[in-house]
Amino acid sequence: MKRKTFFIVLIILISTAYHSELMAIENNENIEKEKAPEFSISTLSGETISLSDFKGDLIILNFWTTWCTYCQEEMAELNKFSKENNSSNVHLIGINVTSSEQSEKSVEQFIKHFDVPFPIGLDESGKIAKKYKLIGIPTTLIIDENGMIQNKIMGPVTSEMLNEIIASN
Repeated sequence: MKRKTFFIVLIILISTAYHSELMAIENNENIEKEKAPEFSISTLSGETISLSDFKGDLIILNFWTTWCTYCQEEMAELNKFSKENNSSNVHLIGINVTSSEQSEKSVEQFIKHFDVPFPIGLDESGKIAKKYKLIGIPTTLIIDENGMIQNKIMGPVTSEMLNEIIASN
């Protein structure tokens, strides 16, 4: 009887610890805060932007492609966030992983179709995606005023999610 009780208690403790660990991962509590890698990237409009251009501001960096269904669904939410966000120290930057696209023309058509109001950088070689250790798209990173990665969200985000994250940073 004591042995059975011991195993039940042990299973409950292991289950609780496992659940707590999953919740911590889901809430980015165990993500080691690291310095965001510097980059310079050409945009669709022909400008060059660098991460350091936004030093001292909060940056939302969203990696996406045109063929990704979740990215297509997410774009409306990113547009909504961009249009509603009036803060001069919060910047949304889209990074198209152009190295996995059919052509730059398809990216231009996508941006026109969705009427994207924020800058879109073209990661033509995939080097920036590698620097940020992407394992899937869409992926969104929140980079704080000190250039530290505070959140890494794998999968689509909503305007509401971004507002909540910003309010908590």
